[in-house]
Amino acid sequence: MKMKIESIKHDVINTYKKTTPKTEVKASVIKKDTIELSAEGKNLSALSLEGKSVNSNEKIEAIKNSIKNGTYNVDSKLTAKKIFDTMKGRDI
Repeated sequence: MKMKIESIKHDVINTYKKTTPKTEVKASVIKKDTIELSAEGKNLSALSLEGKSVNSNEKIEAIKNSIKNGTYNVDSKLTAKKIFDTMKGRDI
């Protein structure tokens, strides 16, 4: 018994290539997160929790000057308390 094997017809392969849909590669756009504060939010940033108005630029300059003059003192008990509170999860 003999088996007859015929070669593959090229037009069958070409038909497959013609009917296969080509996929287009689209460039993905990377979106960046943005945030905007309203005018009211900006005004609120100048207030502290105690209701006192705080000017952070003035406070920073005062601290810089006291460090420069050698008069800046660090309360070690308060610093330790803040460290422990942060470690316990009581950030504020």
